[in-house]
Amino acid sequence: MSEAHQSLGILLVDDEQVIHDTLGAYLSDSGHHVDSFFDGEQGVAAAKEQDYQLALVDVRMPRMDGLAALAALRESQPELAVVLITGHGDMEMAVKALRLGAADFLPKPVKLLDLDAVIARVIHLNEINRDRSHLRDVVRGLQRTDARGRLLIGDSAAIADHRQLIQQAVEGGAESILITGETGTGKEVVAREIHQAAGGDDYPFIAVSCPSLPDSLVESELFGHTKGAFTGATSERAGAFELANGGTLFLDEVGDLAPAAQASLLRVLETRRLRRVGGTREIEGDVRVVAATNSSLGKGSDFRQDLLYRLNLFPIHLPPLRERREDILPIAQHFLDEYTMRRRVAGVGFTDDARTSLESYDFPGNARELRNIVERAAIISAGGQIDGSHLNLPTGSSQDKPPATGDRSASGDERDRIIAALERAHWNRREAARSLAMPYSTLRYKIQRLNIT
Repeated sequence: MSEAHQSLGILLVDDEQVIHDTLGAYLSDSGHHVDSFFDGEQGVAAAKEQDYQLALVDVRMPRMDGLAALAALRESQPELAVVLITGHGDMEMAVKALRLGAADFLPKPVKLLDLDAVIARVIHLNEINRDRSHLRDVVRGLQRTDARGRLLIGDSAAIADHRQLIQQAVEGGAESILITGETGTGKEVVAREIHQAAGGDDYPFIAVSCPSLPDSLVESELFGHTKGAFTGATSERAGAFELANGGTLFLDEVGDLAPAAQASLLRVLETRRLRRVGGTREIEGDVRVVAATNSSLGKGSDFRQDLLYRLNLFPIHLPPLRERREDILPIAQHFLDEYTMRRRVAGVGFTDDARTSLESYDFPGNARELRNIVERAAIISAGGQIDGSHLNLPTGSSQDKPPATGDRSASGDERDRIIAALERAHWNRREAARSLAMPYSTLRYKIQRLNIT
């Protein structure tokens, strides 16, 4: 419906009959529903019984003036747009009304063009509020995730076991939890499930991507800093541990922490106290630390073993999707539901052919790859049913495809070169990346792609 034809419920409050005869009649003839009152108290009482989208209220009225009516109306209907009608000498009061939350004001005598402009703005505001309401519903849906209110999706034995492990970790008060698994298996999802199971709605969940932390700032990001602690520290700043106090700190890819940061993290985990960079005061913290890694942190890695023992107080391993194929379709449907909710698309589903294709694919990128495949297929299907051709999956298992001879030779040479650099650096990946003149993120990707352990 266009703005010109949208009908509003309008509350008109003015003690002058001429206003009702002119504005009231004009608004009714324009297709709006108008309730007219000559007294502020009567108008406020009506607003408690019926929803309106616009209130036109005179500033000067007996018993209850426009400002008092404005306050009462906004209390009973916070979303109601209240427009004050002001006389020539009431501009100062109109400005005060705007500060108190009035949507606009109209000077007397009211011009119909000005009134039309107000109507148009209110209609636009209502559309914004509806969009906000829709977004709130989307967010609630994304937080809800499945019919049981859980974040973990699936009915496999592995998922059932993980739900039990999560409950045990929460009930046992585990302060340190280590989640392992391939990239894309949903380690952060499990961390958030732990947080929710511990009553997380009322407490913070802070996620930190360890590979993204520069060596020079990692301790500041985790533990905070004082003013003047280093160049650029122009004010005090709380770190991730303080921000997560009372809740959960999720350290993603914890194996990529620099050695100095590993030592500091160990101390904090052992003492449950931290000291900001540049500070002397110790700060107590009550934080559940959930760490995650897709790498082996055992002997032979550059990760501190004493820190590993501390983090690995309660281990949880996530198997890849190819080892729990019964979860593929529920997860795919969940991702599709998320997409259709965001895009306001209805009636999208999977054909039997699509379901068979999804269940037979290995998903080397696990749930993250599955999400991308489902969302791309939903776009290609243009709101219709998703079939196998929309998924655009490889015809065979991606892990069973041998590389071309030339590619295999090149990959072998690169693998040997990277292993040699890692051995020279005693498996310190940051040192190896520097010796190879390679960005650290690139080295991490190549280690994973070439299956270097």
